[in-house]
Amino acid sequence: MRMRTLLPVALLAAAGLFAGANTATAAGGGYPGYQCFKTTDRDVYCSDATVKNHDAGSTWVKTCPADVVKNMKGKPYIEATRPKAAHSC
Repeated sequence: MRMRTLLPVALLAAAGLFAGANTATAAGGGYPGYQCFKTTDRDVYCSDATVKNHDAGSTWVKTCPADVVKNMKGKPYIEATRPKAAHSC
């Protein structure tokens, strides 16, 4: 009985999908992906290239102009594909 409980947890941990792993669980998916955020003006900004982790995504957000970041609405999120209408920083 215990093996049935431990095996799925072990498989998820090995695949990096277990809670607490360095993956994003936001809107579009997990890392690697395109770091995106929305502004109060409903504009969407996304990275031009995929980011590998939270630190890389945070670094990309810091490259955006201060007036754009100041108007960020909500938290940044990850998208599996870059939206065509998204702006670049």
